[in-house]
Amino acid sequence: MKVVTFLGTIKKAEDHDVPIYRYDNKLKELYSLKRERYVNMLPLLIDNFESKNIVPIFTEKARKIQSEVLKDELGNSYDEIFNNENLIEGEKDFYDILRIINNATSGDKEYIIDLTHGFRHIPILATISLISQSLNNTDKIKHIFFAKEKTTGKEYEIIDLKEYLELANMSYVLETFDKNYTVSFVASFENEDFENLRGELAKFSNYILSNSLQALKNSFDIVLEYIENIKKNEQIFIFKSSLDRIKEHIEELKSISRKRDFQKLYEMSEVLNKKGYLLNAITLLFEAIGSYCNEGIEKINPTIESYVREFRNSDIFNHYDLTNQSRNLVKIGTRMNSYLFGIEKARKHFEFSEQKSREYLSEIKRLIVEEIEKAQSIKEFREFIVDAERLRNNLAHGNSSEEIENPKLNFKRLLIDFKRFCLDEDIFGVTK
Repeated sequence: MKVVTFLGTIKKAEDHDVPIYRYDNKLKELYSLKRERYVNMLPLLIDNFESKNIVPIFTEKARKIQSEVLKDELGNSYDEIFNNENLIEGEKDFYDILRIINNATSGDKEYIIDLTHGFRHIPILATISLISQSLNNTDKIKHIFFAKEKTTGKEYEIIDLKEYLELANMSYVLETFDKNYTVSFVASFENEDFENLRGELAKFSNYILSNSLQALKNSFDIVLEYIENIKKNEQIFIFKSSLDRIKEHIEELKSISRKRDFQKLYEMSEVLNKKGYLLNAITLLFEAIGSYCNEGIEKINPTIESYVREFRNSDIFNHYDLTNQSRNLVKIGTRMNSYLFGIEKARKHFEFSEQKSREYLSEIKRLIVEEIEKAQSIKEFREFIVDAERLRNNLAHGNSSEEIENPKLNFKRLLIDFKRFCLDEDIFGVTK
């Protein structure tokens, strides 16, 4: 396994013993050192991971010093490991340093990177490179070694910083989801709780952006459970605020999901509009209008309620047909041929003759339309339906039929109109 390390200028001290190096408890389960005393990390890595696997990144000054360290400590200067492609010639040339780091860590094989002796800005540049790479394939990075000083110049503990890289990646995932429901691609997390949440947020994203509200509803408690599991980790402080915001938002959506269909669809359209998904938002608002019209029609009288119930219990039931035809009946009234059942379907379902089916459907339509016409502001409400339908169709078809000067402003007006007609005035008395 390749081990990339940054060389410093530490050499053997004349005034005290060679320092002690130990792995922390987690790394002890995977590795053991051949001995405990080394001048610095370079001879330690060569002694324990073989010189052929070591890839130093160095300045000319560091190479000269470490060649002497190796010759003195291991009896060999190991000149062959110092590849000039990894020579840093300009310490302030950040782009060139990043290029060297990226080249040294490229390829398909996993590697360890040691940041212990990186000087000044080198560890920061290495971290930038690692974060960028780990978004695509975190499995390549086996460990990020860092020798933490326990006693100045005398004792060091080698720890693995990879967990912190996962924290940075998880923070990125949460921030993008919080902004627009998308889940940035991260290959995978070793932390099981992180991986569980990332996977469930990806499903959540698919559900909400495809307007699959029932599947979305089933996802709420799973996401909340995974968030609570992660919050038990004391190290998540760097993205705790993102977790808290997402938790609060999921609980808000969960509360919305318990409301009546037309209210739920209306509020979800508001949510998606705020996130910038205008087409999804107008689609849900249009469904909210149909759902409100359906509830209004069912409340007209027991005869109509029974008729709609027959449709719900029939072999031809389709929820889209129910809301779509309810909205159309309110919009065009008597010009609609029939409501829910056509003549042939009514004849089969109710076992009527063709003539009786025709008369029955006509009577049902008449009863409904008469009540609709009594509603306050019905003319304006019909215009509102037409406006909503026009905006939805134009957005869905790439504005092919006409130019929309300001779709966001148009949609904002539609939200205001829905609230007025269906919630404030409740023109069909649905909530009474």
